[in-house]
Amino acid sequence: MTYSNFILTIYYNFDNILDKVLHVLMIILFAMITYSIVRFILTRLSRMTFKPIKQTDSNKKRKKTLEKITLSLWKYFTYIVTILVIFSSLGIDIQTIVAGAGVLGVIFAVGSQELLSDFFEGLFNVFEDNLSVGDYVTIDNVEGHIVDIGLRTVKIKSFTGEVHIIPNSKIGHFINYSLDNGKALVDIRIDYDVNLYDAIAAINKSLMIIRKSNANILTDPIIQGVNKLDTIGYEIRIICETIKETHWNVQRYMRGELMKTFKENNIKIGVNQIIIKDGNILSNKNS
Repeated sequence: MTYSNFILTIYYNFDNILDKVLHVLMIILFAMITYSIVRFILTRLSRMTFKPIKQTDSNKKRKKTLEKITLSLWKYFTYIVTILVIFSSLGIDIQTIVAGAGVLGVIFAVGSQELLSDFFEGLFNVFEDNLSVGDYVTIDNVEGHIVDIGLRTVKIKSFTGEVHIIPNSKIGHFINYSLDNGKALVDIRIDYDVNLYDAIAAINKSLMIIRKSNANILTDPIIQGVNKLDTIGYEIRIICETIKETHWNVQRYMRGELMKTFKENNIKIGVNQIIIKDGNILSNKNS
């Protein structure tokens, strides 16, 4: 067919083509309206509260995750049905397509094993309650909060704002910091010139104040004793239980408060230093 014949064909069949285009646009518009209405209904239903005995943070996260999965399923279902209806309006026999779905399914399963693996891994992680939207995790060396769980991927937003997209099938070993309470662990090196019992007494006094002043600490901080003997001093380990996802902040807070205590009580921390006077080494705390 030449270009001129092609133009003539369009000209003589313009009304018919325009009618089909408008029909397709109406189908798409109807699908968009239907999708939005059903999506709104599903969202409202998933957010209904049935007054459980205790609405925990874990329950809220799980509800939000199931809402994301349900909406994702509805989206793909709408896409497939809309495409089939458009094919039918264009005169394409969709029964042939549906009849060939069995053969296509076999081909799809063989050629898209990774896609199916993404799908099933995502479902298993959600229904086994391993991952939920809002959890703080480390997956594939990526650390951050889960902002979305789909049928194929998990989206993680890091502390600095980047969003990492990881296929569900690539999720192997991961760390979920949101499943249980955390533990703050602080190691402090004290100079050997400082008496151990004096240091412990000052730290214990400070820990009592720290416990009362930080709501994220769930148990009294405990000094476990001397954890290590280093060349620059002895290391004291402090541990306490915290609200989940807050142990990093608690550790930073404890270090800051302990630094104030050490300054007030003239307790020196262990540092690498060489003291030289008149060309002679008087002290070498790294030897």
